[in-house]
Amino acid sequence: MKVIYYFFMLSVVFVVEGCGNWLDVQPTTEKDREDLIETEDGFKQMLYGTYINLVHPDLYGHQLTYGFLEGLARNYVWHPTSNYNYEDKTVRPTIDAIWNTMYNNVANVNSILKDIKSRKDLFINNEGDVLEAEALAMRAFMHFDLLRMFAPAYQDNEDRIAIPYVETYERVRYPHLPVKEIMEKVLKDLNEAEKILEASDDPILKEVICTYSGKNDFMANRQYRFNYWAVNALKARVYLYMGDVENANHYAMKVIEESPFTWVSETDVTSGDRIFMPELICGLNVPKLANYYETYFTSEKYSLSDGWGVYGLGVFEDANDFRYLYLLSNDRANNKVISSKYNQRVSSSGVMKKETVPLIRLGEMYLIAAECNIEDNPGESVRLLRELKSHRGYLSEDKGIVADASANQLLDYIKKEMRKETYAEGQMFFFWKRLKSSTTPGFNPWSSAATTPMKVEYYTFPLPEAELEYGNIPSNGELDL
Repeated sequence: MKVIYYFFMLSVVFVVEGCGNWLDVQPTTEKDREDLIETEDGFKQMLYGTYINLVHPDLYGHQLTYGFLEGLARNYVWHPTSNYNYEDKTVRPTIDAIWNTMYNNVANVNSILKDIKSRKDLFINNEGDVLEAEALAMRAFMHFDLLRMFAPAYQDNEDRIAIPYVETYERVRYPHLPVKEIMEKVLKDLNEAEKILEASDDPILKEVICTYSGKNDFMANRQYRFNYWAVNALKARVYLYMGDVENANHYAMKVIEESPFTWVSETDVTSGDRIFMPELICGLNVPKLANYYETYFTSEKYSLSDGWGVYGLGVFEDANDFRYLYLLSNDRANNKVISSKYNQRVSSSGVMKKETVPLIRLGEMYLIAAECNIEDNPGESVRLLRELKSHRGYLSEDKGIVADASANQLLDYIKKEMRKETYAEGQMFFFWKRLKSSTTPGFNPWSSAATTPMKVEYYTFPLPEAELEYGNIPSNGELDL
């Protein structure tokens, strides 16, 4: 079968141990699925399997965090395409693999959702509800990122035919839907997940972020799951992408003011917390991260600049910035600067500080709220930006943010901070796309002000050829950009 919706279930069976180590992956058959949905443990194994699939190298284990997307944002010396030629024979397989692997995992999530409502009696307490909510949130998360990759930016393109939103576990060719309808379905899943998690008393609502009761504790490690606050933070991201600043600000401020996440301290960072764990709203455990780091970040292509740090300091602006001081490594012997964010060799019995790739962090919520207030409450934007930078080591009284900043100045501040805050996390390409930016940073080892011209078509990936040939695309669908 050529179309992604025809995939068989590829769930996994594995052991959960410690604070996020997911090991012993074994593929199962459809018959195995029928056995799994007969038990509480079987459903949990299926959910854990979807998280493991998210850290596949084609997805958030590499390409959608510090890999392909980050190269497209011009954050490395390396750039994956020549003039954003996505049809190049060396590039197209990467894009097709992203599509296929993501929709394969959507099928896995839908396999859970197909039966979970009718099997809640298998679970003790509210664990069945939490499992259902996480599956809904994951489905929304994956479709949202697929939309950000394979459809044009939301504003002015709401009625353009985009991608399928797959909501059932069955062999059908799901129709490609308009951008607006995809976003409505994303929000529908997120709203339902939020409602269920709040009613089911997600442990993170009691400020229980990570517990250590050992093997098979389903409610442990909430930072590594689509928890209640992750759902709210994702809604802030989604609403901002839609241009709905009122709702985006509401959810960003809700996370800022009510969630248990706190700023990382310099002591934590110098002790080895490269991921800023107290601020991590949602992340993934990547057991092979050390190997990936050695493979990619010790090579020339994932370097930031020359080995003397001129470009790096230009980007991060202040040598006291924690993100510059502790998360970049100057390799002068090999004339390069690399991100050390994923060089997570420090282990701790208190907080997991290794094998972690962030999906959503607290700093992004500050930047979303700051952007939402540019026009109507610029003083609030200034306050939020200064607070963020005060927790990044900036010593000056105004933290480099002038009190009477204009709207354009405030947006420029936000652009710079977003790049610093989410470096090597795969968010900047989407940021430039949302703003329909005609330029992005252009690498020049001696100038952080260099830019690269961008065209609107550069921001949208082509659909796989098999999808164009066999997919359920309306005959009046406007797929050309």
